[in-house]
Amino acid sequence: MATSRQLREQIAAGRWDAALAALYGGSEEVLACQRSRYGAALEQFELYYGPGRQVQVYSAPGRTELGGNHTDHQHGYGLAGAVTLDLVAVASRNEDGLIRVKSRGFNKLDVIDLTEAEPQQGESTHSASLIRGIAEGFRAKGCDVGGFDAYTASDVLRGSGLSSSAAFEMGVAIILNTEYGCGLDAPALARICQFAENTYFGKPSGLLDQLTSAVGGVLFADFADPTAPKIEKIHADGVLPEGMTLCVTDTRASHSELTGEFAAIRNEMEAVAACLGGKVLGEVDEKRFWQELPRLREQCGDRAVLRAIHYFEENARTLAQRDALAAGDFAAFARLAEKSGHSSFECCQNVYCASSPKHQGLSAALAISQSILAGTGGAWRMQGGGFAGTIQAFVPDALVKRYCAAMEALFGPGCCYLLSLREQGTVRVM
Repeated sequence: MATSRQLREQIAAGRWDAALAALYGGSEEVLACQRSRYGAALEQFELYYGPGRQVQVYSAPGRTELGGNHTDHQHGYGLAGAVTLDLVAVASRNEDGLIRVKSRGFNKLDVIDLTEAEPQQGESTHSASLIRGIAEGFRAKGCDVGGFDAYTASDVLRGSGLSSSAAFEMGVAIILNTEYGCGLDAPALARICQFAENTYFGKPSGLLDQLTSAVGGVLFADFADPTAPKIEKIHADGVLPEGMTLCVTDTRASHSELTGEFAAIRNEMEAVAACLGGKVLGEVDEKRFWQELPRLREQCGDRAVLRAIHYFEENARTLAQRDALAAGDFAAFARLAEKSGHSSFECCQNVYCASSPKHQGLSAALAISQSILAGTGGAWRMQGGGFAGTIQAFVPDALVKRYCAAMEALFGPGCCYLLSLREQGTVRVM
């Protein structure tokens, strides 16, 4: 194991170029950027925790949702891809029973006393609660974990639907897993992170985000048994055809304060399920749902029914998208992605908040995408939890410049990200 200074010197000399190229691509421009980024993270670690520490460096990717918008928490299907935007964490084990994490862009240094296992007052909805919950998740698995000091630097857009929270959670999880030799596999780490987000952070999320960050590639998951989801990894290479670029536009309105809006989707879907004798829609017979639509409208309301319709149709669509990607039929996949976007808007109704109709950044981004990409073989859709954040588009290379210019005219310079899918999940890099 090397010290932070030794690693900085090795990175600058190009000794870690192969590892960086495997994660981000091998062009000299990309490598120069990542050398600088990793070196800066190591310098910041030294600033907060002192020089001379032996460290390890980890990477946890963000993810882009490819299909299955709000289906995973109803025990349906999910489809997502890890992307080259990631969180980098520099970490060193300590012996004082404290976890200290300083994250770039946040003023506070999180300090977690591991003798206090229960959720702490005032910690909910803050990163400290996630760290504490992840540590407790390891202990619940019988793992003997302890303290570490870490500095994290993330280029995954916060509050934007690219799962910056899952990348942070997986970064913390792999540090504990590696530094303390726990030996848990990627799905187990993802479940620990979901537990922390649900129980300590207070967000009723599904598992797909953490699984995709953990495993990497394009991930198809069947959540019929959410405690042991069946997962299938589709290798990232070849998913996008030559001449097609994945563009994600940040509308620069955070969804970090919209937990209540997200929770309402799940609550309303489950209210419909309860009327049909199930806990979630994945337990409900779809034919019976359609037969009892009049009663469900009266008992649950129209929005809940529409969100249930979205679930059933989106779930079938997600399976068809998996099949299209496995067959190499991107045209079929793109048509289904576009239908998914329309369903999120029309049935799931998570593109903008009804309480704030003047603020519809996602709606505007989708409308402009449609005007540019209709009939070109591309596709566009809302992704993630919704209400704010990002949209996704598959853009023919000949239109990328025009598309990015249109998005930047609406949301400002640098809002449009050209992404690549990433084969690797959360890993120790060096």
